[in-house]
Amino acid sequence: MITLYNACRAEWARIISTPVDLALLTVMPLILLGAMAAMLSAGSPHHLPTVIVDRDGGVLARRIVRAIDASPGLRIVGRVPDVAAAVTMMRREQAVAAVVIPRGVGTRNAGRAPVEIFHQAAFLSTGALAATNLRVAVAATLAQYGASTHGLAGLAAVDPALLPGVQVTVLGNPSLSLEWYLGLLLGPGVLHLLIAVACVGSIGVLMNDGSFAAFAVRGGVAATLAGRLSPHVIAGTFWGVAWLLWLTLAQGYRADGSLLLIVAGQALLFVATAAVALLLVAATRSIATALSGAVIVAGSALAYSGASLPIDGAGLFARVWHQVLPLTHYMTLQMDQVLGASAGPFLKAAGTLLLYPLVAGGLGIILIRRDREGR
Repeated sequence: MITLYNACRAEWARIISTPVDLALLTVMPLILLGAMAAMLSAGSPHHLPTVIVDRDGGVLARRIVRAIDASPGLRIVGRVPDVAAAVTMMRREQAVAAVVIPRGVGTRNAGRAPVEIFHQAAFLSTGALAATNLRVAVAATLAQYGASTHGLAGLAAVDPALLPGVQVTVLGNPSLSLEWYLGLLLGPGVLHLLIAVACVGSIGVLMNDGSFAAFAVRGGVAATLAGRLSPHVIAGTFWGVAWLLWLTLAQGYRADGSLLLIVAGQALLFVATAAVALLLVAATRSIATALSGAVIVAGSALAYSGASLPIDGAGLFARVWHQVLPLTHYMTLQMDQVLGASAGPFLKAAGTLLLYPLVAGGLGIILIRRDREGR
């Protein structure tokens, strides 16, 4: 215990006396989290540019256009005569979505032609959000019109889930806020990367000409390494808690589960991050190579975590890599608590995160101790 305490104290002193390392744990998280807070503070995008292709011009068509114009999430930026012109505007990034109202909409003359909605999938979030707002506006107008008019055509455009009489309840993010959704992903993802880089630097200074022999011969390897890495775990957890408090107390979002369990999960995430960084340095014996490995592991973690892009149905490599990354299991733990899950899923995810210091950290310690034996 004394060895761990002394190593922790020495590491704090080293960090304070090294401007780059100090900035990595103080200034960089503040700048990155502050920038994300500023970018996401609007909650969800509003007034998304939309283009109208009105081939009818009748009463119902005008009602649809008015409903779209009244939607706070949409903004009509143009009316063009055909789909080609609308697609051109989307390709020029002048619009993210388009709605095509067929000739004869609301009458039998429309045949089977639905009200068509196009959205720009290159900007997946904004395009999908605009398409959702368009579906709501169009479906509501068609439903109101159809209540008083028989023989309504164009009902193929109505999503059955949006018809009157069906209640849809959104769990975890009832306001459909991108700030809450992305904030829960990006904050831990950014901190995961910063702490991985900081831990590589902390372990790297113990090497001499690519060897840990001089360090390992002094004994107390495991306690010393744990002490050196603990300031980085503490710093990561501190910033994680600060970000969580910003989202909940300052911005008013709410998790249905326990915030304390989320904080415990953050601490486990950064312990796992430190263990992976230790293994990378011990295995490569090169700070540059270990840093590259840390960037690959932590930098790709968000994409492969399954929280932003689906992993089900992906290739074998993607599914295996998904399970290897510690951020995957933290995201599972965090989202379970946001939804108010029971203790069982938490224990499973927490137990998985504990495997990283035991397996990756243990293997790294073994590799470092071997330098003492080979000296």
